[in-house]
Amino acid sequence: MNRLFPILFCALFTGSVLSAQDYYYGPKVGFNVSHIFFSGADTETLQEMSGMKISTHIGGFVEIVFNDFFSVQPELLYTVKGARFRDGENDEYKSAFVYKYITLPVMAKYYIKERISIEGGPYVSYLLSAKNVEINGLFSSNVGSEAAAIDLKGDMNTIDAGIALGVGYMTKSGFYFSTRYEFGLLNTAKKQDEISAKMSNGNIMLTAGFGLNY
Repeated sequence: MNRLFPILFCALFTGSVLSAQDYYYGPKVGFNVSHIFFSGADTETLQEMSGMKISTHIGGFVEIVFNDFFSVQPELLYTVKGARFRDGENDEYKSAFVYKYITLPVMAKYYIKERISIEGGPYVSYLLSAKNVEINGLFSSNVGSEAAAIDLKGDMNTIDAGIALGVGYMTKSGFYFSTRYEFGLLNTAKKQDEISAKMSNGNIMLTAGFGLNY
């Protein structure tokens, strides 16, 4: 699985460049509303104690246009994911898993109207850091008490990958807006004999950007 995604990216990108008719490129930035799926034995409590976490993403995109209906959009993003956790069922959220990734999505876009598109495609992410931090409130990027933060990177798999689906809109002046859901397909936690739980990322993305015509 880990080898399949890079091969697929290369094939999509090479084919796109060779047959493209037009290009748009530019920056994009937005918010993530992320959470963690737990599966395996005795994970019900973990799922109940976890909640969504708001963070951010930033990066750039290139939209490779084939015709009036179809384009391919590779992106390079710095994105923060994870989830918040409570100590008990009725407690406030006290901590958060904060995962920082470099992510490469490749989205196929179909325009159902002139400027409105539906989009979908694979993504692959490289883990930069993973921490368990103390938090106050809903928004947590890497905020909290760094002195009390626990480094989780050694317990995490470096590569994550999944599928993203969403919709987008680009104005005549080049402003770009999209909403997207990312569904992680890989177990983000390394396998350990004493831990049977599997974890995967889920993420809602709300994005704004600006596209320049090449």
